Amino acid sequence: MSIKGKGYYKGELFSFDLPAGWNLLAMAEPKDVPGLPDVGARVRELLAHPIGMPPLAEVIEALPHAKTVIISEDQTRPTPVSQILMPLLAELNRLGVADDDIDVIIGRGTHRHATEEEIRAKVGQEAVDRLRVSVHDPDADDLVLIGKTSRGTDVRVNPLVAEAALIIAIGTSNSHYFAGYGGGAKLILPGVCGRETVKQNHVWIRDPNAASGVTKGNPIWEDMLEAARMARLTFKFDAVVNAGKEIYRLYGGEVEAQQLAAIEALKEVYGVAVPAMADVTIASSYPLEVNLIQSGKAILAADAVTRPGGTIVLVSACFDGPGPMVYETLSQHPTAEQVIEWIDCGQANTSSGPMAARLRTLVASKRLVVVTDGLSAQQLADMEFGYAPSVEQAMAELASANGARDAIVLPVGGSTFAFLENG
Repeated sequence: MSIKGKGYYKGELFSFDLPAGWNLLAMAEPKDVPGLPDVGARVRELLAHPIGMPPLAEVIEALPHAKTVIISEDQTRPTPVSQILMPLLAELNRLGVADDDIDVIIGRGTHRHATEEEIRAKVGQEAVDRLRVSVHDPDADDLVLIGKTSRGTDVRVNPLVAEAALIIAIGTSNSHYFAGYGGGAKLILPGVCGRETVKQNHVWIRDPNAASGVTKGNPIWEDMLEAARMARLTFKFDAVVNAGKEIYRLYGGEVEAQQLAAIEALKEVYGVAVPAMADVTIASSYPLEVNLIQSGKAILAADAVTRPGGTIVLVSACFDGPGPMVYETLSQHPTAEQVIEWIDCGQANTSSGPMAARLRTLVASKRLVVVTDGLSAQQLADMEFGYAPSVEQAMAELASANGARDAIVLPVGGSTFAFLENG
């Protein structure tokens, strides 16, 4: 009887057979948890009783003016922001903040600009119709310098943020390969900061504490948090979504306090123990299938549980191809340190460069095979990655070359963080 694996491709569940004689060490998938039955009720509860700060009503009473900015995550993240935004708007209106006083900014950092369709999908048509919605430009001439962090990062922010009295951000809690965790302060830095600010922050990737799961002592996480407080981020929402991209848990309040609460829920759902290192790990990048860089989070999740000399099979749509400047960087076969130097001098992209550096480290000890129709076999070969048109073909080629293998499957690799039971 065949052993089956499963994953997601373009958001759709699929299954595949492992080759005969292979041993499945673990199907490392997140817990099956339900969506919140009433997201609006949870939003109202958090605004009245936020984590680590006074109720929003008290905060608004003390404001010098009503100018408000709501920062939304961009198209690379999975939270249905509109489900949080609309009850938030209703409560802001009730507390005296009119629609005319509210701007919504898509906090893209240095990711690509969102399309109109992506903006509507993220914040909802009603928000687009009622409010001023813009996409942050990290290269704009009118960014405002609000100070310098203790690590020397010059914090330049979107002028709407600099001028606002009330700043609320809505994002996703997830693992992050160098910021420790997503969510928290990241919708300020990099979300609405200038490219130079992002670059100064991201070059701290050299530090060994700039790693997944690390907050305290992580220079990137701490620098981002300091920048968010300098920018006067008033209230942060972080959602933990389930495998169906439904909001499972929602936290809100002071940026650090609520993020730490969200992280605990994230670990409960997406933290998965495995018994041993695998020869082959098959990882779907879902829910982060936008490009190779976002999919890289699944690659690094697989890397943590794949032995040196082993193979990682990534399954990802890569809808936007490699990502900004990724092919241009990786096809030159630089060392990881060269990539970091290129980030510092602008030769590598600030958002994709850190992942490019990590991938160059990975290919020195492991093989990466990508199952996708978003990248060509030649593009992947130029970056020193393998290609397969299907998981089955990737498995067949590996079985033919190496015989029986120990395997791990990460069906939701873009969010899962697997770890050794006795590690």
